[in-house]
Amino acid sequence: MFISPVTVKHIERYRLAGDLIPAGSTVLDAACGSGYGSSLLTRCEYIGLDLEHTVLEYARRHYSGTFHSLPIQRAAELGQFDAIISFETLEHLESPAQGLSALLAALKPGGMLLVSFPLNHPDTIYHQTIFTPATVDSLLEQCYGGRQFSRDSYYQPSIQIEALNHSLTESTQVTLTLVLQEQL
Repeated sequence: MFISPVTVKHIERYRLAGDLIPAGSTVLDAACGSGYGSSLLTRCEYIGLDLEHTVLEYARRHYSGTFHSLPIQRAAELGQFDAIISFETLEHLESPAQGLSALLAALKPGGMLLVSFPLNHPDTIYHQTIFTPATVDSLLEQCYGGRQFSRDSYYQPSIQIEALNHSLTESTQVTLTLVLQEQL
């Protein structure tokens, strides 16, 4: 059986989330896809959000949790969450700032946001924004709205799958996963 390196990287991000998010937390997985992330977050109340109806039908049949079809910009309609996950999503939006602001609006005070960005990715067909470390920093500054977050950064190489905590140069195509914990 072939498993795509992209899938392996996504699974590693969900494993990180499973290690960091406290048991009993209410978690929103924004752009959850087929819902397999719920199997790595079984200690939490899992809510998946995606636009693709076919993958949501699959998720409902094969995974536990609740799954909704809504755009990220309407995430707060589902309530407030202790933690929000959104892996490699914002680059697909016409306005990443609007998407990130909507996620932060759905995050409970003191909550945790786990979000990932492909850095320097050449896809201009499906990606609306090509992120660099500087543009990620700018996006965060634009969207925090006075809230204070601690930040942990994890880098994954695009080809070699190793431990998540791997520093690379800015020019290397990698995935940056941020863990943002609101400081009250």
